[in-house]
Amino acid sequence: MLIFDEVFVGFRIAHRGAQEYFGVRADMVTYGKSLAGGLPVGVVCGRKELMRRFRDDRPADICFARGTFNSHPYVMTAMDEFLSRLASPNFRAVYNGIDETWNKRAGQLNDALATANLPVRVANLSSIWMVNYTEPSRYNWMFQYYLRAEGLALSWVGTGRLIFSLNYTDADFAEVEKRIMTAAEKMKRDGWWWHDASLTNKTIRRQILKEMLARKWLR
Repeated sequence: MLIFDEVFVGFRIAHRGAQEYFGVRADMVTYGKSLAGGLPVGVVCGRKELMRRFRDDRPADICFARGTFNSHPYVMTAMDEFLSRLASPNFRAVYNGIDETWNKRAGQLNDALATANLPVRVANLSSIWMVNYTEPSRYNWMFQYYLRAEGLALSWVGTGRLIFSLNYTDADFAEVEKRIMTAAEKMKRDGWWWHDASLTNKTIRRQILKEMLARKWLR
């Protein structure tokens, strides 16, 4: 059985989500609040035999899915509106050339970062971006706060993500690029990034672990 968790990417990378984008048919798919225009909701879709709430040999053994706000009229109305618009040709046109647009923007930003000799790069899957670092440093995590000071929210989980709305214009993105460059330049100017050939991600991890253990046993 193949299950796609599309709570994060559903309707963002393609009209029919990751299934359409990767050309794979899943047995079950989960969706989140994108299906309701941002309102809190969870949806599970799947083949008929997988979505049945009981078995033929045990009809009384029902699978309950309960919640305080199940089938809330406000949320159901938002979902109906979203799905109606999703089916319209004008809405589908939003996805035309989406990869080319966001790949070009990522390349443009990476070129600017490289030209300025800043140890930051971005990798993207369409409008979903991750921030990577070209130099090992125990202070890379601080970049999120420099971005925050410029008005950009970088997810601190994993490598860090920037998630863009599909209706970002080139002018909108130019402002984002400007703020990322400003944040990176300030962090470098403040002395948190420097080149040291002896530093590797492995040695940094070992040093941090050593300090943590020393702190623990000294208490």
